[in-house]
Amino acid sequence: MRIAHVLQLATSTPIIALERDGVLYDVAELERHFGTKLADIRGVSDFHTRVVALRCAGLHALDDRLLGGDRPSSTQLHPATVLWLPPCTTDRAAYIQLGPYAHGAERPWYRFGNSRALLGHDATIPFPAVEDEPDYELSLAALLCEDLRRATPEEVERAIAGYTVLNDWTARGLEAQSLARGLPPSEAKDFATQLGPVLVTPDELGPVEALRTQIRVGDETRPCTRVGEWAFSLTEAVAYLSNHVELRAGDVVGAGRVFGGSSSQRVPYGASVELMIERIGRLTGKPVRGPAPLPWRRR
Repeated sequence: MRIAHVLQLATSTPIIALERDGVLYDVAELERHFGTKLADIRGVSDFHTRVVALRCAGLHALDDRLLGGDRPSSTQLHPATVLWLPPCTTDRAAYIQLGPYAHGAERPWYRFGNSRALLGHDATIPFPAVEDEPDYELSLAALLCEDLRRATPEEVERAIAGYTVLNDWTARGLEAQSLARGLPPSEAKDFATQLGPVLVTPDELGPVEALRTQIRVGDETRPCTRVGEWAFSLTEAVAYLSNHVELRAGDVVGAGRVFGGSSSQRVPYGASVELMIERIGRLTGKPVRGPAPLPWRRR
C-alpha cells in the first residue's frame, strides 16, 4: 500500500490519500463512495491516528478496491490542488538518523535531527545564506507504529508501519567548519530534511536491502548503489538504538546513507535533485540560498 499525506490548498486541510499508478485518491472520499463505516468517525482523517495509532485500519480494503480496478474519478486529487507533506506527523515525531558506518564497525551510531524541519516531496529547500556547497544524502526512512524499548530485530520489523525516501540535505561548508572545531554538524543538517513522496507498507516491498537507487541532479544521472550495503541491517540498527533511546510510535528513523558517486560532486542552487528508491518512489527537491540571518547579538 502507498500512503500519501497532503495538504488541500483550497481548504488548508491535511488529508490522507492512497497512490496508485501515479494518481492520488482522497481516502475520505473513497470511503464515502464505497460506503465504509469509517467515513464519518471523528479524527479518522488524521494521519497519526489512522496510519500509526490504528495501524492503517480500513486502508488495505480501500487499496484492494483500487488494485481491483475500481478507481472512481470523483475521488481523485489533482496535483495542482495539493501540497505534499512528509508522510508522518511532524509534531508527534522524533527524527533520528542512523549511520553512515563503515563495514567492520562494532556498532551503529546515531544523531537526533530536527523533526520541525521535515519537508515533503517537491519542496524548495532554503539553505543557510552563508553556504556555498549545498549537497544531498540519499537514505531510506522507516516510520514506527509501535513504541520500542530494548527491542529485538524481529520486534523492530513488526513495528515498522512503512518506508519512504529520505534526503538528508547537507551544507558541506558548514559541516567542514563544525567538524574542524570538533563540534556536531547541527547547523549543516538541521535546517531541512525531506521525506516522501509516499509511505509504502512492508507487504508491498519485500526485503528493503535489495532495492536499487538512482540519483538525478538536473539532467545528470549520478551513480549509486543498493539500499542495503550497510554494516548492519536497518532492523538491527534500530534494535541497537532502542537500547539507548525510548522510541515512540510515530517516530521517523533514517537508515545509513546510501553510498555512491563522488563526494566532490556538489549541487548548484536552483537545480532539481531527484532521489529514487526502487518500488518506493522518487523524491524531488530544489536547493535555494536562504535569507541572510538577522543580527543576533545585543548592540
